[in-house]
Amino acid sequence: MVLLVGVFALLERAGVRWAKHWPLLFLILAGFLFLRSDPETWPMGNVGFWDSFRDPEVVQHRTFVVLIVAFTIFEWGVRTGRWKNQALALVFPVLTTVGGDLLLTHNHAISNIKEQLLIELSHLFLAVLGVAAGAARWLQIRGTGRDARWAGWIWPTCFVLVGLLLLAYREA
Repeated sequence: MVLLVGVFALLERAGVRWAKHWPLLFLILAGFLFLRSDPETWPMGNVGFWDSFRDPEVVQHRTFVVLIVAFTIFEWGVRTGRWKNQALALVFPVLTTVGGDLLLTHNHAISNIKEQLLIELSHLFLAVLGVAAGAARWLQIRGTGRDARWAGWIWPTCFVLVGLLLLAYREA
């Protein structure tokens, strides 16, 4: 989904009008993460909804889902012209940057140190690309001229790269 988001955002940038609905792809990603990131917890597993919040990893995953839904709503509203307030356009880059920052602190309790290191290194690359995407989108909105134009191509490219990394991502 992240790869498709990046591709559709690039298509929109290239002038394909229907591609402006690319933020809605994030809702599919949020649903997938909600259901699959912690299969042992509610709604798929045996651990109840409230009990699942005792596990910091589950709390982090659910926080990511909330962030994804929030920036989907705001960015889709901005893209479709439903929301004209310039400040609302900044929600997406801010939450993208926050998501990248949170990924830097996200870890997995794995007994194999080598596997844990590899996972954390992949999180590092994803986080850096997330922060870069947020910064570039901010520059596209707040910048002027050539800088804003180039930033408009950089942030979707970061999403394409994140999507490609996620296609090869494995935790175990």
